Amino acid sequence: MSHPDQVLAELSAPNLAAFATALEADWISSSSPEKLFRSYAGDQAGQLKQWLRGINEDGFSSPQAARLIQAVISGRAREQILAPDLVVSGPDVPGVPTADTYAVVQSLFQEAASEVILAGYAFYNGKALFERLAEKRASNPNLRILFHVDVPRKYGDHTPSDQLIQKYAEEFRTKHWPWTPVPELYFDPRALETDAKLRASLHAKVVVIDRRKLLVTSANFTEAAQQRNVELGVLCSLPYLAERVCSYLEGLRKTGQLRRLPLPVTSE
Repeated sequence: MSHPDQVLAELSAPNLAAFATALEADWISSSSPEKLFRSYAGDQAGQLKQWLRGINEDGFSSPQAARLIQAVISGRAREQILAPDLVVSGPDVPGVPTADTYAVVQSLFQEAASEVILAGYAFYNGKALFERLAEKRASNPNLRILFHVDVPRKYGDHTPSDQLIQKYAEEFRTKHWPWTPVPELYFDPRALETDAKLRASLHAKVVVIDRRKLLVTSANFTEAAQQRNVELGVLCSLPYLAERVCSYLEGLRKTGQLRRLPLPVTSE
C-alpha cells in the first residue's frame, strides 16, 4: 500500500482543487464518512481521508490543508510550464508528440527581445534560416546577437590560419548573413591547429534567447538538419540553465579561448 502522502501526487489538479474548496468551506473533514471522499478521490478515497487525518493530527487545520493542496497544484502547474519539450527533425511517428526543429528555431528568433546566443558547428545557406532573425534585429536595434562557430581546417590542409579565417568570414557574409548590422561572431582557434592532435571543434548546437529559454539540439544550421535529417533536441524554459550556458560561453570569450572573428562589410 502506498504512503498516504502519495495520493496528492496521483489525483488530478481539478480533483485536488475541488477537495481544497470543500476543506475551506468546511464541507468535509477527517471525521466525514469515506464515501464523501469518493467524489474527489474515487478508489483512493480511503487514502485521501487517511492523509487528511494525518495532517490534522500533525496540527494542520482544514484551511491550512487546503492551502497546502493549492501549493501542490501551483507547483505542478509550474513544472508543466517549465518541463522540457522534445524537438525533432525528421519523419513524424504516430502517438509521439514532438516539436519541429525549424519551427522552434524560427519561433525563438521571433520571441527574442534583448539577446540571442547561438552556437553551431555547420552552416549551409544560412540566409534561408536567419532571415527572420535579421528582420528582428533591423526592427529592434537593441537586440544583441552572438554567433559561436567552428572555423574548420581540413585534414592535411596547411593553409595559414589567417587565410582560412578570412575565407570563412567572406563565406559567412555572402552565404549566411548578407544583411547589416552583423552579429558578433566568435570561433575557437584550436580548430585551426595544424597538428591534428591539438585540434578541437566547436561542436555545440545551441540557441538561447533572453537568457530564459534554451534549445540544445543535434541539428546543425542547415536546411537538411533543420527539416529532413533525424535530429533530436530539447527545448526548455529554465532561466538558471539558460544563464549557465550563456555564462560558460561568455567565460570562454573573456578568457580568449573564443576569439572575435573579423567580418568584412558588405552591401545588403
